[in-house]
Amino acid sequence: MVAVLLWAVGLSPAAGSAAAGDGLSWSVTPGDNRQGSDRANYAYAVAPGDRVSDALVVTNRSAAPLRLAVYGTDAFTTPSGHLDLLAADDPATGLGTWLTFRRGTLELEPGESAEVSFTLRVPDDATPGDHSGGVVTALTQRVGDSALSVDRRLALRVHARVGGALAPGLGISGLTVTTGVSANPFGTVTSTVRYRLTNTGTARLVPTETVTVEGPGGAAGTTTSDELGEILPGSTVERVIKVPGVRPLVRAEATVRLDGLVVGAGGGGVTSAHDTASGWAMPWALLSLVLLAVVGSVALPLLRARTMNRRSPTWPKGTAPIRNDRPIDAHQQPT
Repeated sequence: MVAVLLWAVGLSPAAGSAAAGDGLSWSVTPGDNRQGSDRANYAYAVAPGDRVSDALVVTNRSAAPLRLAVYGTDAFTTPSGHLDLLAADDPATGLGTWLTFRRGTLELEPGESAEVSFTLRVPDDATPGDHSGGVVTALTQRVGDSALSVDRRLALRVHARVGGALAPGLGISGLTVTTGVSANPFGTVTSTVRYRLTNTGTARLVPTETVTVEGPGGAAGTTTSDELGEILPGSTVERVIKVPGVRPLVRAEATVRLDGLVVGAGGGGVTSAHDTASGWAMPWALLSLVLLAVVGSVALPLLRARTMNRRSPTWPKGTAPIRNDRPIDAHQQPT
């Protein structure tokens, strides 16, 4: 069994260093050569069939010898929106297969640095657009006497843009909106908007997300906006957005708009997408207040009538009250 720990997962914007709990540490930086100097990572503009030679500098910063594996793999954007690399035991199918290294293992004495040359070979049938991966250095250690191994990795990102027509694209799917409730009949609530954002094109994108929730006919709208992280082609991100200040008016309509900026060598323009969905937004507190008012308007007259009936005198069956409403003759003596 192998457990994987990723340090500075190679897809961070800059070169980095790793330190293990046992005092082992090392750093990686791109080599200075005709591809550039003082670089944070690797970025190439290439054509199908091209070959690019470059190098990685690895330094042992610990007081003990290090034995590291060196290899290339594919990159992707996680559902939470972070750039990541394939696990060590997942075979590469993209840019990771374009990378070959002069040596696959590296042994370094304390304080020693070494340069590892590699070649990026672009397939003749490579599709135009952005392809991403990472150059990985890995230290695998067994945990005690168990079968568990820990794979500590430090890597740098590699981006290659293959020339040709760039086709950026964004997709929205699974859009839903649910709206909460409030104890205040005249208060506002929070709506939760969920959807899947997919980079459907061939270019790296940084989307700006605008989410609007409003009532029927565009009433009581509230909007939130945010710039997301970079999303690689083919990757899908799960989005959950809280939109406060929504006034529940039986139905709520959520509109999501995405404006994606193409990033990478030479830029490449923008692309956009939008979608709309609706859901119930019941003003339960207000409805309860109205219901109480209606019930009260019906019940109060009935209660009053019943109270008056209780105050009226009752007579035994077959009898009637003596009425003394006849005029009395002044000459008639009472008997």
